[in-house]
Amino acid sequence: MPNSLLLISHLPIIPPTTHTTPRHVSPRMSLNNNHNNQTPKPPNPSSLLTSLTKLLWGPSLPPGLLISTVRTAWHSTWQLMMSQLAPSDPSGSYSRPTSKFRHVATTQFSRQNLHLYVGLPCPWAHRTLIVRNLKGLEETIPVSIASPGQDGSWEFKSSSIPGLDKDTLIPGKDNANGCKNLKEVYGLRRGGYNGRSTVPMLWDVQNKEVVCNESYDIIELFNSGLNGLASNPGLDLSPLELKGRIEEWNRVIYPNVNNGVYRCGFAQSQGAYDTAVSELFCTLDMLDDHFGRSRYLCGGTLTLADICLFTTLIRFDLVYNVLFKCTKKKLLEYSNLHAYMRDLYQIPKVAATCNFTAIMDGYYKTLFPLNPGSIQPVMPSGCEHEALSRPHNRESLSSTESKYVQVQ
Repeated sequence: MPNSLLLISHLPIIPPTTHTTPRHVSPRMSLNNNHNNQTPKPPNPSSLLTSLTKLLWGPSLPPGLLISTVRTAWHSTWQLMMSQLAPSDPSGSYSRPTSKFRHVATTQFSRQNLHLYVGLPCPWAHRTLIVRNLKGLEETIPVSIASPGQDGSWEFKSSSIPGLDKDTLIPGKDNANGCKNLKEVYGLRRGGYNGRSTVPMLWDVQNKEVVCNESYDIIELFNSGLNGLASNPGLDLSPLELKGRIEEWNRVIYPNVNNGVYRCGFAQSQGAYDTAVSELFCTLDMLDDHFGRSRYLCGGTLTLADICLFTTLIRFDLVYNVLFKCTKKKLLEYSNLHAYMRDLYQIPKVAATCNFTAIMDGYYKTLFPLNPGSIQPVMPSGCEHEALSRPHNRESLSSTESKYVQVQ
């Protein structure tokens, strides 16, 4: 049997039904008076399609012309959807749009009336939740959690789970403006807004204005700009003496890892994918070597650079390895990197920001061009809370940062 025929799922042939209507009951009456007094169910479209295809070409593969036509149509549709979801440059490489609202020192806003909008699947929004927790800003900066809608936009839904801990982060309603989706929130600002409505977004409740929607600007503000509101103002994730090193790490980690996984998943040409995946794993190899000698990126001090790396690593085996074709190695195969990720996960208040079910739903059920069937794989055992809570044994590592190697 040709290998191609093994791909066909043969349905059993159902023999014709035998007529069992009693002689004294008319066929019309037997149809109109079923035993449960229920309206007959309409035929299943999927069953009709299966019957039609069997009628047209039986157990054989569909004709070549049909296959090539469907392939061409699907490829054209995929390119159209990807152009909207993930804009690319002429080489087919993903080009991330820049954030519209940046925070600068001269930005005017009401520090007493800030509200944070996030989505749990988003690694960029995840950064802000972690720094918010570590700095102790949970009470002074409320949060509204949106979830991805069928069209990929961020929307709000009322959700109530009995017995759920109040600190557990789940998608819910808009607690600041009562809007149905994030686009409506952006539209409330003076002059309105018609651009991409992204998370994270920091909102000035009093002035109804977007303060910032660039994740790194927000975590810098949370780290040092709101200490008067924080319950842990002494924590500094960007010490003056390490700013230069943090920036150096960010210049490597952002394009090759944070955005690198998206460059793999959203590549629209083989060449673009090959380049992105090579740079991604070259950087992961270098990081694994680095973490064999250094507890954090900048030696013994946890910094914003670590937070930015963590939110990509925690999603790697869960999503990126499969859906984004980052398949060369699983993170679990990097002994030092995986231990480093567990080290950060076990920092108090960090695990509470990780909703793995929401992360998987947000990628596998929403990114239709990458997963048309919306079939969600089972969660890898190495990504479960119990596995991530295993001892990391990194406390004894030298606090001296290993020599930094520039990744080309």
